[in-house]
Amino acid sequence: MNETPELSPTDQILRLLETVPADTPRYRALKEALDFKGSWVRMAHRLKTVEEGELWEKWGYKNLRSYCKLELQLTRGEIRKIREGFAWLESEAPELAQAATDPSRARDGYALPVPDIDTVDQLAKGYRDVREQKIPRRTYEELKQAALDGNRSSYQLRREFKEAIPEDKRETKPLDPKKHFKKALKALEQALQELAELEKTDANADHELTERALKLRDEVSMIVATKED
Repeated sequence: MNETPELSPTDQILRLLETVPADTPRYRALKEALDFKGSWVRMAHRLKTVEEGELWEKWGYKNLRSYCKLELQLTRGEIRKIREGFAWLESEAPELAQAATDPSRARDGYALPVPDIDTVDQLAKGYRDVREQKIPRRTYEELKQAALDGNRSSYQLRREFKEAIPEDKRETKPLDPKKHFKKALKALEQALQELAELEKTDANADHELTERALKLRDEVSMIVATKED
């Protein structure tokens, strides 16, 4: 199935809803996608149903990611958060997952509040750190409860989980020389533009400096191109 680039993601989903039979797994998944931010747990539940039944195949998609991207208008990052977040919820807070996806399981007749997906994403990462023995389970449990009680935001969780990991167990980003060369190239391009403007208005402008900068720009450009090959 092809994308319709002239339509917004919401309009694409609304158009599809007009062609899909109501009260079917596909229709319900599209409905949940429209209200993804406010009902991410139900969206995750629908997506799990689609994944377990490999329903995307009968709808004309080659895989789950293609279905999520083209039909539900979900990015790769959103798909990861939905799947990992729901898996964490089912494992670590099953009563919330059950109440959010099945109203009959709600406590006292109403659904329990579920943290937003970014908060659950941080909790899932914290749980992974516990399993990898990077942080103490007690620290994780305390932060988990604080988040479920509404006393921790995703930003606070990210910071506190990071601080709880000892220095020797923290992940270090690999060096990326290409990134620095690209920054240098961008700065050189900007400097050359300014030198060109200066030469237009200043008869005493240093042309030799411009020539040297041009040579340096060309050398850095070659380095960047080599790194990308």
